[in-house]
Amino acid sequence: MSQMIDKESLKHAIKAVWIRSLTEIQPDILEGLQNARDTERNERARQYLDIIIENAQIATRNGTVICQDTGVPTFYIRTSLGFPYQDSFRDAFDEALREMTLKEFPMRSMVVDPLTREERGDNTGENMPILHFELEPGLDYMEIMAAPKGAGSGMWSTMTVLPPSAGAEGIKKFVVDSVLRAGSNPCPPEIIGVGVGGTAAEVTHRATLASLRPINVRNPKEEYAQLEKELEEAINLSQIGVMGMGGDTTVLAVNIEYSGAHNPWLPVAVNINCWPGRRAVCRVYADGTVEQV
Repeated sequence: MSQMIDKESLKHAIKAVWIRSLTEIQPDILEGLQNARDTERNERARQYLDIIIENAQIATRNGTVICQDTGVPTFYIRTSLGFPYQDSFRDAFDEALREMTLKEFPMRSMVVDPLTREERGDNTGENMPILHFELEPGLDYMEIMAAPKGAGSGMWSTMTVLPPSAGAEGIKKFVVDSVLRAGSNPCPPEIIGVGVGGTAAEVTHRATLASLRPINVRNPKEEYAQLEKELEEAINLSQIGVMGMGGDTTVLAVNIEYSGAHNPWLPVAVNINCWPGRRAVCRVYADGTVEQV
């Protein structure tokens, strides 16, 4: 890793993956929507699924945003300590968002001060964009996942701390109640991310990561995979349906991620993602090559 990655090259990768996250439907989501369309028994819900699928395909084909709410800019970065970049990560991400918003890509500025509601107009702010880093020894690349979070689904996230005696049934009740409380507001069919264990900060992070896992991948631990399946079945019995129109498809998937927990508590968090499940991933290699994953 003798060659150094310069800031302009990193900014170019950030811009490309962010635009992809806003404009491209991921294959697992499209397949999930098509499967739901094929099995849906409610005629109006099928019509809405047809519209959703067509919207996603047009956006992907034309490079236009899937949703007008371009969301809170959030990135998950996985790399190693040896990755050859010595400039400020914060500056690179800030500048990339600012340049895209003001000059290069037609998207709204969604970021404001939470108290004064003042905005810079460029999708940056205090601790914004949101950057999560994970170090993995031996990686010869930097992986960047862009995951815009819109308000329609984001404002319905929930978290609680249950007693350990609540067990799986307590988790199920809290998750189902959270989805029922949200109703049609998060633009169903949704992807539900559930975090279990850890602390308040950790469990909400796990729920967010769960909401970004491909919807055709189950938790590798049998007990959690079974709970995912049971939750999907229970929520889809609610008949909230596509865009609140009723029918069989309120969620495309329920994904669970967990951490070890303190003995006296059982933290649970729910992160609801709207139907596009927006995410995109790229890898920046030490020689400057960028791979869109």
